[in-house]
Amino acid sequence: MHRVHRHRARSAFVAFVATAALAAVAAPAAVAQTFPDVPKSQWAYAAISWVTAQGGAGRKLLDDYSGSVFKPDRPITRSQLAHALVIASGHADDVVTPIFIADVVPDITPNYWDIQIAVSLGLMSVSGDSFHPDNPACAWQVDRSVVRMLMLMHPEDDWSMVATLDPKVWQPVPGWKTGAPSYLPYEVAARYLGLRYDHSSTTDAQELSPRDLMGRDEVAYVFWKALTVNLWTIASLANYDNVQLPPLSDRQKQVIAFALKYVGYPYIWGGEYPTPDSPYGHQAHGGFDCSGFDWWVMKIHFGYPISVSQRTAAAMAGAAKPRITRSNLKPGDLIFFGPNGPQSAVSTIYHAGLYLGRGWFVHSTGSADGVSISSLNWNDYWKNTFAWGRRLLTKSELVVP
Repeated sequence: MHRVHRHRARSAFVAFVATAALAAVAAPAAVAQTFPDVPKSQWAYAAISWVTAQGGAGRKLLDDYSGSVFKPDRPITRSQLAHALVIASGHADDVVTPIFIADVVPDITPNYWDIQIAVSLGLMSVSGDSFHPDNPACAWQVDRSVVRMLMLMHPEDDWSMVATLDPKVWQPVPGWKTGAPSYLPYEVAARYLGLRYDHSSTTDAQELSPRDLMGRDEVAYVFWKALTVNLWTIASLANYDNVQLPPLSDRQKQVIAFALKYVGYPYIWGGEYPTPDSPYGHQAHGGFDCSGFDWWVMKIHFGYPISVSQRTAAAMAGAAKPRITRSNLKPGDLIFFGPNGPQSAVSTIYHAGLYLGRGWFVHSTGSADGVSISSLNWNDYWKNTFAWGRRLLTKSELVVP
């Protein structure tokens, strides 16, 4: 149940001239705005102070309430999100030909032109002929819009993973689609780029599942991290350009498809269920710690024989008989990580995941604030700390048609 520190793959990529992270944002004010409802003890104080200093007079990022209050806990509206996106991306002064949107009316709808610009840039979209400007935005919608904003701001980088992992077209095995939620590539990107905040175990109730409404403090954090992200991190998203798996049995497809439904769920200390009320007791919020994710997929949902005494990563790893080596892993195996790789003592195993094949695995980690996809093939942390695997699927369940 360890909160793993972030370690990124540092793949080689063509050198390019780094530009300032805020090149597309209007010159910030000299002094950050302060708000009576955002004390220094507020978890997002630094993010809120930073974003509300960005932009010109009367056009500050997320400064939607005349500068008097910030309302950090209030869900951001779609109108406010459009306003923030066009300012952050440097397109606030764009001249666009407005399209008809039934509920976005000139001189009446707040942020009318921001909405028109956001739609024209593909940062947000209409549903039918409506935008629903006053509706609150949920977490996956904010993540998607901000990732699209980064795509717009950094067109020189390889963003192929967004199309590659689109569940409508992604076939990790020829002829098979996973049925994952449509937001999967954006949640993978958001977590790889470090856009989401991992609340401490004592404040896990503040975490968000993809369909939870996102408060303005969380949005401030997402924009802060997006606008200050390392350019090499964006470039190394190319690691996800070719997520392909080996031939799979019917059972392996079932396990993988079910696991991928939870990409984007938050990291919750002791979490093992997608809602707070798990069969094993109440948890702060729906979500999973590392071993809890394996427990949810393989024990609770599929009913594989993992005893209650094996709830932690170390206990799960200790029950691996035999221990599966890297070269013998199969999709659906549990995988474990320790400080000394395969030579790690059982007591030092601190992280677990679910193997997908060809190096890919899905796991819940505090460093990405939740469930995402990583690879053992990356020349970094995961490759060096992989310890061993544990097989739960039976021989007959591994037979590929």
